[in-house]
Amino acid sequence: MRSLWCVPLLVLQACSGGPVEPDELAPVPTPPIHTPRWAFEPWISKDISDGADTRAFVQGFKDRNIPVGAVVIDSPWMSQYTTFQANPGRYPDFGGLIAELHAQGIRLVVWTTQMINEASHDLELGGDTYEGPSPNYYEASAYDYLVNGGQTYFWWKGVGGGLDFMNPEARRWWHRQQNQLLDLGLDGYKLDFGENYIPTATIATASGVISHQAYSEEYYRDFWAYGVQRRGRDFLTMVRPWDESYEFEGRFFAKKEHAPVGWVGDNRRDWFGLVDALDSMFRSAAAGYVVVGSDIGGYLDRDDDDLMVRIPFDLEVFARWTATACFTPFFQLHGRANLTPWTVPERAEEFTALYRYYATLHHELAPYYYDLAEEAYAGGPTILRAVAGPEAWKTDPRFLVGAAFLVAPPVSAGRSLSVELPSGGRYLDWWNLDGPWLDPQRLEVATPLDRIPIFVREGAIIPLAISSTVSGLVDSADAGFTVFVAPGPTTSRFVHYEDDDTRTGIEAETGAGAATVRIARVTKATRLVVRQEVASAVTLNGAALGHERWGQNGARVWVMLEPSENPVTIEIH
Repeated sequence: MRSLWCVPLLVLQACSGGPVEPDELAPVPTPPIHTPRWAFEPWISKDISDGADTRAFVQGFKDRNIPVGAVVIDSPWMSQYTTFQANPGRYPDFGGLIAELHAQGIRLVVWTTQMINEASHDLELGGDTYEGPSPNYYEASAYDYLVNGGQTYFWWKGVGGGLDFMNPEARRWWHRQQNQLLDLGLDGYKLDFGENYIPTATIATASGVISHQAYSEEYYRDFWAYGVQRRGRDFLTMVRPWDESYEFEGRFFAKKEHAPVGWVGDNRRDWFGLVDALDSMFRSAAAGYVVVGSDIGGYLDRDDDDLMVRIPFDLEVFARWTATACFTPFFQLHGRANLTPWTVPERAEEFTALYRYYATLHHELAPYYYDLAEEAYAGGPTILRAVAGPEAWKTDPRFLVGAAFLVAPPVSAGRSLSVELPSGGRYLDWWNLDGPWLDPQRLEVATPLDRIPIFVREGAIIPLAISSTVSGLVDSADAGFTVFVAPGPTTSRFVHYEDDDTRTGIEAETGAGAATVRIARVTKATRLVVRQEVASAVTLNGAALGHERWGQNGARVWVMLEPSENPVTIEIH
C-alpha cells in the first residue's frame, strides 16, 4: 500500500465517504437480464456536445418529425476522468437537462469507463483541457482502489488506472460517487473499453490475480447491476458484445447476461465498415447476445489502421446502413463527423426523408423487438439470425429478424441486388405488401437509394405502435397499437408482452378459404391488420364484425378490437 503521507489532508478527510453500511461491501446482486422498452426507440448521439447543443440536436429531429427515444452524451462531458460529475462549463444544471428530456419522453445515457486519471486529455477537436489529476485519483491510489498495484496506463483519454471491482471498499467508494449522477435520473451508461488499455493478460486485484477477461466482465457487470439497484429495472448499460477494433484482438467484452444493449462501434464509414459491423452483430447474436446494433453510418471518418487516411463520406453507404439498422433491435445515429440527416453533404432533403422513414418504422417496431427480446431472455431464439454461415457473411449478409422478416443488406454500390429467398415458406415484398406471395427463389431486386430488399415471411405476426402514416402500414395516423398478420397454412404463434409484462398469445393460419386469428385476450383497443385477398365477411367469436380494406387491391383487411379479458377468434372469409 502506498504511503498516505503523500496524499493531501483534504482528500484523507473525505476518504471514508460516511459510515459503512454492511450491504455496501457485498457484491451487488446481478439482476435478471432485461432490456427496457425505451431502448428499442431510436437513439441519437454526438461525439462532442454541450447542454445548448444537445437541446438543439433533439429539437432538430422533432422539427423534422423524426422520433427520438434516447440521447447519448458522449465524451467529453465530465469534469475529469472519471468523476461522474458534469463539467459545469459544458452542462450547467445537468439534472435540469435530464428532467427536461424526460418531460419529452426522451431518456439520457452518458459515456464512461472504469479508468481514473492521473492526467487527462481530449485528443478530439473541440475537446476540453484538464489541470492535474482527477480529484478522486489520489484517494484511489492511496487506498489501493486501483488494479495492478496502482499502475497507470496510457489510454485515449489520458493516463490512469483501472478501478478494482474485486475490492469491496473500492466498489463502495465507486458506487457512492455514482449516486450523485444516478439520483438525478440518469437512464443508462455507455461503457467504453478503457480496460483494453491495461495490457496485462492477468490483473492483480484485492482478491487475487484474475484473468483480464474476468476483470473486463466484472467491470460491465458491476456498472449495470448497481445502476439497476439504484435506479430500477428500466436502467441499462450499452456495452460491446463481440468487437475487434483498432489494434486489439477481437473478443466478447461483457457477458451476454450482462448486456442489455450490445453496441458494435468504431467501424469505418464505408462498405468495409458496414460489413465489419454486420459481422460483429452476427457473431454476437450467434453467441446469445439479444439486443445488438451499430453506429449508423459508421463512427470512424479515419482508417483505424492508419489514422492519417480520411474516409470520405458516401451517401449510399449511409443510406444502406440506416435501412439495415432499422431491422436491428438497437438503432443509434452516432459518428465522429456528427452528421445529422439534414446536414449530410449531398441530397440532404432526400436523405432526411429516408432517415425519417426508417426511424419511424423502428419506433413502430419497438413492441415487436421488445417481445422478441423477452422471449429470448426466457430461453427462446435471439432476435437476429444470419442466413448464411460466417464464411459467407462478407458477400451474403442476409439475416432474419424474429420469424417475420428477411433482410438482405447491400454491401457494395449498385441499384439492384440478387437475393435468394430461403426455403421454408413464402414471402411478401415489404415494398409491395399487397402484391403476390413469392415462393423461395432467386430474385433480382431493384434497390433505389431509399430501399433495401426486405421481405415479410409467411406466418408473420408483428405488434406495432403506430402514430403516423409515414411507414404506410395503415391509413390512419392515430392507429395506435396495431397487430399486422400475414397468415399461412401452418399455424404461427407469437407471444406479446403487455405493458405490465404479462404475456398474451396470438395465433394465425389460413385454411379452407379463410384466415383465422386467435388472441388470448385484448388488453387495449387494437387494430388488427390481416393480409388476406378475400374478405367478404369478418366474424368475431362467430358474430359479424365490421371491417375495412386497405392497400392496393384491398389486400389488407383491418378491424378494431375492443378490450376483452376472454379469448377472441377473428375469422376472415
